[in-house]
Amino acid sequence: MKIQKLPGLFGAEVSDIDLKDPLTADDLAELQAAFVEHQILIFHNQQIEPKHQLAFSKHFGPVQKLYAEEHRIPDCPEVVVLSNEQVDGKHIGVVAAGDYWHSDLSPSKTPGLATILYGRILPSQGGDTEFADMFTAYDTLSDAMKERITTLRGIHCISKLRNHRVEVTRPGGTAYYKKQNSIPDECHPLVRTHPVSGRKGLYLSPRFTIGIENMDDAEAQPLLDELFAHQIKPEHVYLHKWQVDDLVMWDNRSVNHRACGGYEMGDIRRIHRTSTLGDVPF
Repeated sequence: MKIQKLPGLFGAEVSDIDLKDPLTADDLAELQAAFVEHQILIFHNQQIEPKHQLAFSKHFGPVQKLYAEEHRIPDCPEVVVLSNEQVDGKHIGVVAAGDYWHSDLSPSKTPGLATILYGRILPSQGGDTEFADMFTAYDTLSDAMKERITTLRGIHCISKLRNHRVEVTRPGGTAYYKKQNSIPDECHPLVRTHPVSGRKGLYLSPRFTIGIENMDDAEAQPLLDELFAHQIKPEHVYLHKWQVDDLVMWDNRSVNHRACGGYEMGDIRRIHRTSTLGDVPF
């Protein structure tokens, strides 16, 4: 197995490994360390089935069951289909998932740790994914801004209907998000400490962070806008252009991401997703 850092600030490619095979103890230890260090790991040419993705994912935390049952792989329900594909007029996967910058499941007490995507079918154009390095985003803040936000906590809300920065784009999304309006918000530090490396990074997103705890919106919203703009500066962002059979995983504790779209609904994109449960941010 070889791990090669990408040219930018973060991310690495892993080669000479077949994820259909069980990991050796040494390879697993090396991958777990690389995952924290590089934040994104990219495995090309992995011709795997859902059962292999699920087995691999379990090395990075408890795997969650997400979305509705009809969007899950029947014999591997922890594997979710993200796709615009339709069968008999019905979407077989989640459409328009991840279309705004976010860290997965941040509106929960224990947000996501690893998200693992496997590219099965790709459109003829578009379908890229962008990633933002939240460690570097924090490191490049001014000292005055670091001091200002050091004890602040963001309010994370799951429903798009309560967030003026986003729009509902998913078919049937309005009814879906109305049901989520009753789910309580969660508050997490704007500056999160990574539980393994101890590094500090920003922890907020325009998709989920709708305010700041105990701060009036007249002050909170301009501050959030400034931080949102800062964390997606080009020098903080890696754009992944998918290839068929890519497996890409990232650390939600230190990375934000978004699906870039840019393809027509009839141009099929099918991605298999697994997600592992993380820990309470501090």
